[in-house]
Amino acid sequence: MKRLHACLLAGVLASSSVQVMAAEQAMIVLDASGSMWGQINGKPKLQIAREALATVLEGVPADMELGLIAYGHREKGNCNDIEVIIEPAAGTGPAITQAAANMKFLGKTPLSAAVKQAAEALRYTEDKATVILITDGLETCKADPCALGTELAQNGIDFTAHVVGFDLTDAEGKQVACLAENTGGQYIAASNADELRDALISTVVQPVLMAEQPALEEEPELVLPIATLETDASAAVGADIEVNWTGPNAENDYIDIVPEGHEATNGDLAYIYTKQGTPLNMRMPAKPGAYDIRYIWRGTDNKRHVLATTTIQVADTEAALIVPDSVQAGSIIPVEWNGPASKDDYIDIVPADQKKLGNGLSYFYPARLEDGKPGELKGPTKPGQYQVRYVLRASGPARLVTSVPLTVTAATASISIPDSAEAGSLLSVFWTGPAGQHDYIDLVPADQKSLGNGLSYFYPAKSEDGETGELKGPTKPGQYLVRYVLRGGGDPRMIASTPLTVTAVEASLMAPDNVSAGSVVTVSWTGPARKDDYIDLVPADQKKLGNGLSYFYPAKSDDGATGEVKAPKKPGQYLLRYVLRSAGPAQLLSSRPLTVIAASAE
Repeated sequence: MKRLHACLLAGVLASSSVQVMAAEQAMIVLDASGSMWGQINGKPKLQIAREALATVLEGVPADMELGLIAYGHREKGNCNDIEVIIEPAAGTGPAITQAAANMKFLGKTPLSAAVKQAAEALRYTEDKATVILITDGLETCKADPCALGTELAQNGIDFTAHVVGFDLTDAEGKQVACLAENTGGQYIAASNADELRDALISTVVQPVLMAEQPALEEEPELVLPIATLETDASAAVGADIEVNWTGPNAENDYIDIVPEGHEATNGDLAYIYTKQGTPLNMRMPAKPGAYDIRYIWRGTDNKRHVLATTTIQVADTEAALIVPDSVQAGSIIPVEWNGPASKDDYIDIVPADQKKLGNGLSYFYPARLEDGKPGELKGPTKPGQYQVRYVLRASGPARLVTSVPLTVTAATASISIPDSAEAGSLLSVFWTGPAGQHDYIDLVPADQKSLGNGLSYFYPAKSEDGETGELKGPTKPGQYLVRYVLRGGGDPRMIASTPLTVTAVEASLMAPDNVSAGSVVTVSWTGPARKDDYIDLVPADQKKLGNGLSYFYPAKSDDGATGEVKAPKKPGQYLLRYVLRSAGPAQLLSSRPLTVIAASAE
């Protein structure tokens, strides 16, 4: 499409021969979502959009009734954040420019709902109406822009939507272009400031001017280029086939697959851009039937055209699953299977009443196994009725090919520990249980309900003798719980627990009251001497544990009763501390003051 630049536009607007229709109405829909903070060449997209709007709106015909709707400008994460900022009226250019300059860019991208609201504000079912959408993102609020375009075109008197895709990839642009194409409008991609300005000129101003100028000459008839397609006459569902093509190979040309007889240039099941070369690999749909493979060309009229079509028959395929009748919760389920093993096919396990595809509790990809080797699923942690499913994923929607039922029985476990243990001590745990790969036994405060976040834990599956393990005792006295947690498909579940009382331990420190700066100080101590306990020296006013000026580990003491720290060179008041370290936060067990005096001159 030929571009109009700002200088050319100014000349056109100044010409006395241009007569503008007073009743022309249009609404700009501006994307004010958080993604507009992204940058192009070091400049935020929102700033580029503001400046482009300001430039273009200076040239809007005086009698054109123009309004502004924005979305995502007031709240984060709210799909209802859509507002008419400026009602359609003549002479609103400066107000729209100012509104865009003051706008915040925060939220989601409910572009479909915003365009529909704009159409309704223009009374599109009663009057001619034009909406210009400026967006840098795709729909994020569970709506279908393509379907909306069709609806507005069918219900409107003379409705047109133009879409300016700002900094969208080819694939992203294709997903919103249908909104324009289904209403007879234009989709224009803009990747920088100049292209955005030109796109706005083409969609906001040029249509009005062109509508009112007398036809100087007829537009030449569009000549469609020649394209060809060659591929197999039939293929299995989910199969990959080669498609050989010839054609213009323009920038946005692509090969797509659609149900046989589908005429629209949107709504395809899959597509591949021709710039990837020939032949192209295309995956067949998951549903058997007749399909058309098409060469799609974006013409000089900025619309998409079908240049070539070939039909292919997609045949069904068989699949089978063999699993045990029942398994214990959390266990590994062996799955023998037969099926097409397309690249993205999967076998999963879900509750027996689940109809929706996806959201499996556990799954694997058959195509990633060697030579049809059996696969494995993690058994659900919750007993009950389940189904194992083979799901075919290909072009278009995924399809359930086959499924088999499975009963999951309860798993049991037991934990045996002493009734009480000293703070920081190692706790021996005797256990029984399924010992699944990711099962764990942990220690938590007695009132903790959530799973995970244990103060200490071990994996039964890694136990050398299959019946014992060790936990680090908490540093803080109190009531605790030792738990066996089953992990498999679905949420983890606690299947056994037993209480534990943690009792306090004591420590003492003995050292000279006064020592010389820089001297070595011998410290006598008593205490639990856990592996990571330490005795350190810190300034007297230091409350934080750690960061000692000097320290030693009681557990590494040669005689089990003494150790050494080095006095700081700076005279002053200091503190010797015995710190217990094990599960949970470190605890200060004992401390005593130490005065450091200046060393005497020799």
